[in-house]
Amino acid sequence: MATYDLTANTKTSYFSNGNNNIIPLLNRIQNLENKVTSQGDKLDHIVKLLNELSEKKSASWNNSRVQVW
Repeated sequence: MATYDLTANTKTSYFSNGNNNIIPLLNRIQNLENKVTSQGDKLDHIVKLLNELSEKKSASWNNSRVQVW
């Protein structure tokens, strides 16, 4: 998994030469947003799988319990 240093001084890197360098900054931001969205989709899928597993275990547990009077 990659880590990103969002505290880097992007003002000097991207704005020191005027507006010509704003496009790389916008592309970088878009790439980060795409990665966050992708991770969110993956997490949603994992949660769905875990919920399905939990439901199956719960149904299996409820069906296998024996009541004793």
